[in-house]
Amino acid sequence: MSLTLLGLLGVLVWWWVASLRAREAALTACRRACAREGVQLLDETIALHGLGLARDRDGRLRVRRTYVFEFSLGGDDRRRGEAVCLGRTAALVRGDWPHVDSAGNKEAETPLPGRVVPFRGRDGTPRH
Repeated sequence: MSLTLLGLLGVLVWWWVASLRAREAALTACRRACAREGVQLLDETIALHGLGLARDRDGRLRVRRTYVFEFSLGGDDRRRGEAVCLGRTAALVRGDWPHVDSAGNKEAETPLPGRVVPFRGRDGTPRH
């Protein structure tokens, strides 16, 4: 009985640590994406929105965690974004990013909904 309880406790601790690492990877990815797009990540937080299973590009089954976050173009609006982690790795961040015209001006009225910001590995190859 005590060995079973100890094993269950070990699995719970492992799940908790893996979830914290995935959340930190997603938050880092959201910060990078917001900086790249020139927007402000509001509250510096993300929230778990969905949990499931998915296969990575190598075909291995991973836990898929979907996080939501909010960002702002100028501080007076709120837009929603989404970050997806496969296992402990941030796979993608998407959001209602602002459109930039040819002169480099941001047009808040005409966002590009659902535009995906892919992440690259350390070797420069895209991660999907």
